[in-house]
Amino acid sequence: MKYLNLIVLVLLCCSSLVYAQEENNSGYTMKTNTREIEADFLSSYYQQDGNNGAVTGGIGTEELQDFANIFTVNIPLDSINSIGIYSGADYYTSASTDAIDNNRSSASSKDIRAFGTLSYTRLNPKRGETYSIKGGFSAEYDYTSMSGGLSYTKEWNEGNSEFTISGQAFIDQWQLFFPRELRNKVNVPTTNRQSYNGQILFSQILSKRLQMGLSAEVIYMNGLLSTPFHRVYFADNSQHDIERLPNTRLKLPLGVRLNYYPFDQLVLRTYYRYYYDDFGINAHSFEIETPIKIGEQLTVSPFYRYHTQTASTYFAPYQTHLSTQNFYTSDYDLSALDSHKYGISIKYNPLYGLVRTKPFFKSNRVFMIKYIEARFANYNRSTGLNAAIGSLNIGFSIK
Repeated sequence: MKYLNLIVLVLLCCSSLVYAQEENNSGYTMKTNTREIEADFLSSYYQQDGNNGAVTGGIGTEELQDFANIFTVNIPLDSINSIGIYSGADYYTSASTDAIDNNRSSASSKDIRAFGTLSYTRLNPKRGETYSIKGGFSAEYDYTSMSGGLSYTKEWNEGNSEFTISGQAFIDQWQLFFPRELRNKVNVPTTNRQSYNGQILFSQILSKRLQMGLSAEVIYMNGLLSTPFHRVYFADNSQHDIERLPNTRLKLPLGVRLNYYPFDQLVLRTYYRYYYDDFGINAHSFEIETPIKIGEQLTVSPFYRYHTQTASTYFAPYQTHLSTQNFYTSDYDLSALDSHKYGISIKYNPLYGLVRTKPFFKSNRVFMIKYIEARFANYNRSTGLNAAIGSLNIGFSIK
C-alpha cells in the first residue's frame, strides 16, 4: 500500500499546486479550436513466434499474425467544443489459440476485433481548463467490453505548466471457451471483469530546450482475470487444469519523461517507467527516441525500448506447479524476462502537405494530406519470443 499512498500524495500536491496558481492565471488565455478537422489513418502488421504458448501450458508455438486498421478524427464544433472519434478493427490468425481445439481449421485460429470510442471535449480558455468525456466499446468472438471516462486538464504559467487528472472504467464480459478435453470438467466463478483506471499527469517546460513530464496511475481489476483456455500442467498430477488467478489485481505504474532539444534539428526523447502489481511483478522500462530533421520536410527517428520484470508469484513453467496450489499460470507474459524493442520511423511532412484539393466540397474548405509516416520495429524477449512490426500512418485535414 506504500505505493498507493505515494500516488495519493503526488495527486494532492499537484492539485494544491494547480489551485495555488489559479490567481496567477487571470492574464493567460489558452489556445482555442480552429475550423480545421484533423484525421489520421493507421495501418499496421504484426507477427510473432516463440515456443512458450500459454494455451498449451507454456510449451508450443506462439505464432500469431495481426493486421490492424485504426481511424481517428477530431471535429471542432466551434472555438471551444469538439468531438473525437477513435475506431478500427484488426484481423488475426493464431496457431497458439487454435490449440484450444487442437484443430488447425477450428474457428479459434482466426478472429476479427472491432472497437470504437466517441469523445466530447469542452474548453474554458479564460481559466485554462479542458473537460472531456468519452465512451467506447470493443468486441471479438469471446470478449466484449464497454468503457467510459472523464478527464480534466488545467494550464497555467502562460501555458508552460499543465496538469491532467483522468479516470476510466471498463466493463467486460467473457464468452467462455475451455480447452476441448476439459469442457464439462472445469468452471470459473464469473464471466465478468471490471477495470478502473485513475491517472494524473504533470508536464512542465523547464527551459527553451528542456521539457519534463511526470505520471502516476492506479489500475484496479476485479472479476475473471485468468484466461479460461490457458492450460496448466502439474508436477504431481497427470490431470491438467485451466489457468487460475486471483479475482482482484492492483497495478501501479509511475513514469518520468524528459525531452531535450540540443539544437533545432535534433530532439532527445526519454522515458522511464516503474511498475508494481500485487501479482508479484516489479518492472522497469526505459525508452529513448531521437527525431532528426533532414531538411524542412523529412524526419528520421531511431528508437529503442528496454524492459525488465520479475516473475509473478503465480507463474511457473510447464509441469512445475503443484495441483494443491490455489493459483497457477504458465503464461510467459507473467514470467521473469528482459525485452528489447528497436526500430526507426520515417516521416515526410511538407509545409503545404502532400496533396491539396477541393473536388468534394462546395465551400472554400481545402482537403489536404498533411504527412505520411512509416514505422518499423523488431521485438526480442529473453523467453524466446520474437516479433516484427510495420505500420503506415497518414495524416489528413480539412481546412
